[in-house]
Amino acid sequence: MAAALGGGAPNPSGAHRPARAAAAALDVARHAIAGSLGVEARSVVLTGGGTESCALALLGPRRPSAVCVSAVEHVAVRRSAEAAALRRSVPLIELPVDRDGMLDLDASLALVPDGALVSVMAANNETGVVQPVVELARRLRTDRSVVLHCDAIAAAPTRSLAELSDVVDLLSVAAHKVGGPPGVGVLVVAGDLDLEPLVPGGSQERGLRAGTQDVAGAAGLAAALAAVDEERGDGRVEALARRRDALGDLLEQVEGVAITAGGVDRLAGHLHLTLPGVRSEEVLMLLDRAGVAASAGAACASGAPQASRVLVAMGMDDRRARSAVRLTLGVDTSQEAWDRLGDVMVEVLGSLAG
Repeated sequence: MAAALGGGAPNPSGAHRPARAAAAALDVARHAIAGSLGVEARSVVLTGGGTESCALALLGPRRPSAVCVSAVEHVAVRRSAEAAALRRSVPLIELPVDRDGMLDLDASLALVPDGALVSVMAANNETGVVQPVVELARRLRTDRSVVLHCDAIAAAPTRSLAELSDVVDLLSVAAHKVGGPPGVGVLVVAGDLDLEPLVPGGSQERGLRAGTQDVAGAAGLAAALAAVDEERGDGRVEALARRRDALGDLLEQVEGVAITAGGVDRLAGHLHLTLPGVRSEEVLMLLDRAGVAASAGAACASGAPQASRVLVAMGMDDRRARSAVRLTLGVDTSQEAWDRLGDVMVEVLGSLAG
């Protein structure tokens, strides 16, 4: 990123030598991003973050017969889906999930009409539950034509996205979730899919996002994706999942603690738990005092007075849903930090349970 910012960060659309150098750096970054995602470079459309990427995916398709989203989508997808359905004057259809938060494939397939725009996340940002997007795509396309979007933002740090890229039309990724700079995202757009731009103007990003590109941000995203590719390849992600499970086993020894969706495939660094009878705010306050940064749900919804929509969609009662705590850990978390986290969590949860 520092190299890309050299020389005053010229506009890569210019004709002079510094601009041509910036354009070359942008091209290198775009090809690197594409390589990590398993797509062609021309499919990579740079955006101003994950929310914008999802908005372009939902608001861009011009003539959907309906907009269909899973019941556990991130608010960035849900709000854009609501706006898209209103703008196109088509129904908004919610696709149900089971008690683990996994998409109910049979029920969902019965709801999706031909010509629909469908958005299902790769993995849930709160619970970490991995969704059957590949199977959904296969079954949808046996008898109908759809545009399929996948919000892969939460999944990108620990899961390969190449298989998803092969089966969806639109794929969203955010740089900050993989350790890159905030305010940078990507929408992978398959082939020549016709989208209406959110930011009209110049011809940048295939005409889908006008304006001077963030060359340094693109370079940062490319470097971050390369780093997570390496982490998956050398076994650090598998080790992270084992540590997560060991911590979950420890915390389940505290009376009343339940691990959410513990029996299904989840993202390696996600540990979501509930302690009925205790409010999330109580747990989070005590953890914060002890130096542990945890959440109750999605960061975009922090401070919201109501129970998580995700947990309610899974069939949790309000009392249990309001006791939720989400821990997300990375491959770089030291063993010392893991050990201290376990001690603090047991102490805090035990004190509240008692």
